[in-house]
Amino acid sequence: MFIPDDDSGTRQMRLGPFGVRLIVVLIVLAVVLAGVGVATYWKVASVALEASEVKADNDRLTAEVQKVWQLERLMADMLETDFKIRTRLGIKFPEDWPGYRYRLAPESEVERVGTEPSEAGPGREVANEAGEAEDTALFFVWPVTQGWVTSEFGEGGSAAGNHTGMDIAAQTGTPIRAVADGRTVFAGTDDRYGNLVEIDHGRRLSTRYGHCSRLVIRPEQLVKRGDIIAYVGSTGRVTTGPHLHFEVLKNGRTVDPRAYLPKY
Repeated sequence: MFIPDDDSGTRQMRLGPFGVRLIVVLIVLAVVLAGVGVATYWKVASVALEASEVKADNDRLTAEVQKVWQLERLMADMLETDFKIRTRLGIKFPEDWPGYRYRLAPESEVERVGTEPSEAGPGREVANEAGEAEDTALFFVWPVTQGWVTSEFGEGGSAAGNHTGMDIAAQTGTPIRAVADGRTVFAGTDDRYGNLVEIDHGRRLSTRYGHCSRLVIRPEQLVKRGDIIAYVGSTGRVTTGPHLHFEVLKNGRTVDPRAYLPKY
């Protein structure tokens, strides 16, 4: 029964058992929906809070990584200065010199059975339909897996001209490996680069390895990628301490080795 405040007549409505049950169901449904809404809100709020915390952690880690990169660049500058001072003053490099411990590539990339070069023939060729060698980092491996790149291709500009290859400082006696399958076209002594190896990989692409302390390969020998061909040294007229001078030649002209080497 509805009794209004004014003088209008009262209104009366009868509810049977079905109507009562319907009202109860609606009330229960409203309570359930309200509960689900509250639970969903808290869940969304919790996820948002967690995402905010993750973002804050990520920002902190990014800042830490930036600091590490800055320290690495500072370390590289210090190693470069130390390398130049030692080589110019003739100071011997200690066995634990930090530059020797830089890892340029995983050992697994060049691990092979035995230590002597293989007599097997050249492997797969990498060339396009025109017969020109293609640049592919998957074709090459690093000639020295541990060391420190002291000079990049094109650096210099002295009277001798820009640098024609890449210098990798490493301990005397560190193995030097063939970066790809090929045939040795030179293995001997060069006035400028000391003990030198040159390997023809076919398709007008070849590599050179200079300043070696000892060669374990002979001319016209076939080698496989990863075979030991020589050992790091400091021979030759133009040298600044124990290191490998590595060149890549395409069509007889030196090119940047970075285009052929895997990233590390």
